[in-house]
Amino acid sequence: MRFRRRAALLSFTLATTMATTLAGGGLVHGATPAPKTGEDAVTTPSQAEVRTAKVTLVTGDQVTVATRAGKTLAVNITPYHRSAAELRTYTVGTDVYVIPRDVEALVHNGQVDGRLFNVTQLIAQGYDDAHHASTPLIVRYASGAKDTAPGGARLTRKLPGVRGAAVSADKRKGAAFWEAVDDDSARAGTPKARLSGGVQRLWLDGKVKALLDRSVPQIGAPEAWKDGFDGTGVKVAVLDTGVDATHPDLADRIVESRSFVPGETVRDGHGHGTHVASTIVGSGAASGGKYRGVAPGAGLIVGKVLDDGGSGSESSIIDGMDWAAHSGAKVISMSLGGREGADGTDPMAMAVNELTAQTGVLFTIAAGNSGPAATSVGSPGAADAALTVGAVDSTDAVTDFSSRGPRGGNGGLKPEITAPGSRIVAARAAGTTMGTPVDGSYTTASGTSMATPHVAGAAAILAQRHPDWTPARLKSQLISTAKTTAATSVYAQGAGRVDVARALRQPVSASGTADFGLRDWDATAPVGKKIEYVNDGDQPVTLALKVENAGEELPAGVLSLGADSVTVPAHGTAAVDLTLNTAGVTTGSHGAHVTAVSADGRTAAVTAVGFGRDVQRFDVTLKVLDRDGKPTSGAAAVTAWQLDRFGLPETYPVAADGTVVVRVPRGEHAFISEIFHYNSDWSRLEEYTYAAQPGTVIDSDRTFTLDGAKAGPVTMTTSRPTETNRTRIGLNFQAVDGDRIYDRETWLDGETAVYSVPSQTANERFESRAGWSLGAPALDARLVGHGNRSLDAAYLEGWTGSARIDGTRVLRVAKAGEDVRGKLALVKRSAERTVREQADDAASAGALAILIYNDIPENWLAGNWGTTATKIPAMTLSGTQGEELAALGNPRIRISGTAVSPYSYELLKYRKGGIPADQRYRVRDQELATVDSSFHASTPATEGGYARLTRSPMQPTANFVFDRVVLPRSRTEYVSADVPTWEAVKAAPVWTSDGSWKVTNPSTLKAGQRVHRDWNKAVVRTALPDAQSNSAVRQGDVGVVASGGLLDTAPDQAFSAEAGSDKALSTVYRDGQLLGSIRSAPVAFPMTAQRAEYRVVTDVQRDAPGWTTSTEVRTDWRFHSERQEGLTLLPVLSVDYRLDVDQANSARPHSTTRIGLGVRYPKGLNGLKLAGAKLWASYDDGTNWRQVRLDGGLNGTIGNPANAGFVSLRVQATDADGNTIEQTVTRAYQIRR
Repeated sequence: MRFRRRAALLSFTLATTMATTLAGGGLVHGATPAPKTGEDAVTTPSQAEVRTAKVTLVTGDQVTVATRAGKTLAVNITPYHRSAAELRTYTVGTDVYVIPRDVEALVHNGQVDGRLFNVTQLIAQGYDDAHHASTPLIVRYASGAKDTAPGGARLTRKLPGVRGAAVSADKRKGAAFWEAVDDDSARAGTPKARLSGGVQRLWLDGKVKALLDRSVPQIGAPEAWKDGFDGTGVKVAVLDTGVDATHPDLADRIVESRSFVPGETVRDGHGHGTHVASTIVGSGAASGGKYRGVAPGAGLIVGKVLDDGGSGSESSIIDGMDWAAHSGAKVISMSLGGREGADGTDPMAMAVNELTAQTGVLFTIAAGNSGPAATSVGSPGAADAALTVGAVDSTDAVTDFSSRGPRGGNGGLKPEITAPGSRIVAARAAGTTMGTPVDGSYTTASGTSMATPHVAGAAAILAQRHPDWTPARLKSQLISTAKTTAATSVYAQGAGRVDVARALRQPVSASGTADFGLRDWDATAPVGKKIEYVNDGDQPVTLALKVENAGEELPAGVLSLGADSVTVPAHGTAAVDLTLNTAGVTTGSHGAHVTAVSADGRTAAVTAVGFGRDVQRFDVTLKVLDRDGKPTSGAAAVTAWQLDRFGLPETYPVAADGTVVVRVPRGEHAFISEIFHYNSDWSRLEEYTYAAQPGTVIDSDRTFTLDGAKAGPVTMTTSRPTETNRTRIGLNFQAVDGDRIYDRETWLDGETAVYSVPSQTANERFESRAGWSLGAPALDARLVGHGNRSLDAAYLEGWTGSARIDGTRVLRVAKAGEDVRGKLALVKRSAERTVREQADDAASAGALAILIYNDIPENWLAGNWGTTATKIPAMTLSGTQGEELAALGNPRIRISGTAVSPYSYELLKYRKGGIPADQRYRVRDQELATVDSSFHASTPATEGGYARLTRSPMQPTANFVFDRVVLPRSRTEYVSADVPTWEAVKAAPVWTSDGSWKVTNPSTLKAGQRVHRDWNKAVVRTALPDAQSNSAVRQGDVGVVASGGLLDTAPDQAFSAEAGSDKALSTVYRDGQLLGSIRSAPVAFPMTAQRAEYRVVTDVQRDAPGWTTSTEVRTDWRFHSERQEGLTLLPVLSVDYRLDVDQANSARPHSTTRIGLGVRYPKGLNGLKLAGAKLWASYDDGTNWRQVRLDGGLNGTIGNPANAGFVSLRVQATDADGNTIEQTVTRAYQIRR
């Protein structure tokens, strides 16, 4: 495949609610952890400090995200063998998605899991590159396809239950996997988008985390034991974190076990699995029988699918389910879940349904702990076949944490049953601390995790008595004999709390549920279901029937029974019609219970009834016309945002007649249309036209025309000659609730002509923006003679692209097969040779430059994605002009260009309310702010990156790509005035996502304002960022120091992001006692209430291409602190350096270098009284030191040696309270002739 030049959080939670504390560090949850010592005492804080993480997408593109306190600050994108213009960013609340434009249709039609592009949640799950070298995936194969791993991926386990497999896509192989599964013949923005390579669907193999003395009698288990039923002969499988097989309560209960966690045995190092297992089969031996399980006679099958950290993958769970179902288990208990609001169609839910049908096993699965919110039941509990369990307390009241229905997407009735799940005491695995330990043998925990094994045990008891019953029959018996609470919704309790004694003893049961699902608004015709009653007794039973309220009072006639009573014959069945009439019912989910009670009250069966009436929906017809007023001949799409609902927007391809019909619920919506005009081989986006219908209330069928004939150009003209390097178009909408922002940003190459349709209506919650990155024109090629006709030549794109011409050259054309020495080679695009190879061939033959013309009439965007530029200037040309040149023989061509632009423009225009009528902008330099930037580098021709980030008022995050800069250099930058602007610089080539980078705090410059900024200027060292709040703080008995990032001398630096080139180690002491070490920054550590001396020693080594100064920095901080109320800044000293060096961070031999020091506290802490400061210099990397005299202003002069080399510096400073810093910078600057 040739890359075309186009263009839920899966939060699995432990189904156990527990208080969260952070061991030894972190300013979170208002919790104050007990101080610890040892290696686990020093940690990385999860809040208050800037953290960065890089993630490689399944398409090979890389994204680095910087966050602080859970909020995304900046998103840096490193495209893989494509332009950044082919990627699009979406911000939905706190989630940031980066989606290639050619993948959007696949995400919309459900073939590709959108979670694969949710970069914030990929990082949150630990799928960033620091923790995973591959992306775990689940593929579903097309019917008849081979179950082998696609190219670029490794098969990790086969999953026949979902006609698929788990595969691992190697991030180091770039986009090899995506090339194998992407159907390149299906164009973006068309209805044909599809996967190939035998793959039908693709999901993230998401991470899953694991979600009794009074509770067992509460459900009637002792009564069942009295009747002689305790689960004996029945096997129950528990899929969890394993078990502690040495626990007395589980002795002789385990009949089979297996671990599905690589590198771990079945032993439970977490505690969750042991607690769950003992709730089912525990003997209570360690408590004298007090904490006995529900079915102590049952055999236990143990499948370890979650590791000792409580985490696992979807594929490991599916594999474990398959194994357990084929291992003789009658009941499988799963106290885990995720995908809040699941619709029951994901791989885990599919596996539950398939395995239930194949093997006859009953799955009892936790509903989840995301209550009391509606539609919060997770997967796999959302599966049709699952018996989904909510939690109640000791009074049978549903707990707040228990997840509620209805099921996401289709309004299905979940959960079906509840069980005790609050403060459950059960076995404690040795060496674990899960929950609240009671003693060495038991611990207390709460959650639907604890409720689920109660139902699993009840099912085992029932299966012992009725070994021939199907899963459906076991399920209906348990549900229909549950204890109902009238004041509680069926979407919280199902039929009620499990009653194992009634389920065992009562011969009569009913259909457990009558689920009508979600009914359309206009589907008002009555619809019916049958409730079936089964009597296993020897005598007929007559039951009085009644529709009972369940947490709400339904209008009369909504639910009606076909009879007031029913007689169920002995060993027979009977059915009664239940009719639903939704006319007059409000929208939303509703429910009731149908009760069936005998005259003596000894027999009672209940059916949980659920139904929903969908909101009123309307057809919105969008007519998308091109700039000629006709249906477009290009690719077109419409994106619909529902502004009173949260989630990714829906994107719909436009039909050939220029229309798309979108059915949307009543409410406020926004619609965006886009038209893409590519060249004929889809390698170059020629035109992009967009329109928006912002914030429109839809309360009837509507038709909107997004008329491209009204479109005008989106352009920027500047005082100096410029060409556009990149355009970015942003559209955002504020949600109806006023809190959340939906944002989409589209990046376009400079070659793409952009047009916009003015908004017809205004909405103050809508903002449009357009941004430009511009520089001096890089290339102008014209024929000499022949009318001096201009050529549409363009340099190769890519990370390094092409060597460039600086100035003007006149070259004679030589065609293929001719002598090209000293000439401009003219060759045709080849299918056998890459453009880089063609350029290298021409250079080897002596050509001074090369023009490669296309094999179709138009020009194209060709890329050189190597790590070095072509040896000679390499340019592309349209096929038409290439053939014309060849026909002219050997004409001469005048080529003018600017190799490195001495100036740049980073401009932003935005408007609140709508898309402006005229977006032809013109700015003068005096209307802008000016930044004179000096980029330092100790080695000539060092590759680096630079970005300037501008953000409009409603834009939630700043997204950016590093532009290549070759250092050292100077540049004048013109910036939009009165717009918040960040700057970022990277100490590594742009083609790698490694390398440290730093970002300034946002600054808003005024028109006419001029500032100077040095980047990478010596002395680069460890310091607390001068513009970052809370860089050294304590809260309670937890301290945090932002200790590891290397900063240069530029002011207002918000943070420095470590990457592969920087290695940091921080070691913390208290009163001389080692607390621990961590290879990360910032660092969090425990503190005591009493005053103590703390010492943080940070060593940072940098190994980056071209980086020869500040190769090692050691900073030794000592400071004193005692507990105070609230958040307290710590008196940690930083040293700022003023050093007189050139752009190479060097000084001349036999010269002197002036130096000045500044000592400061963290931002926000004032009143520094300096007691003293000393400075030393070394010329042999720190073997010998010479003191440098400082005056009262901390200024001094360093004498430089006669020979080339480096100067290292050491500083000691002390304040009046005895807080100190000692810093050693190896090779702080260089001596160079």
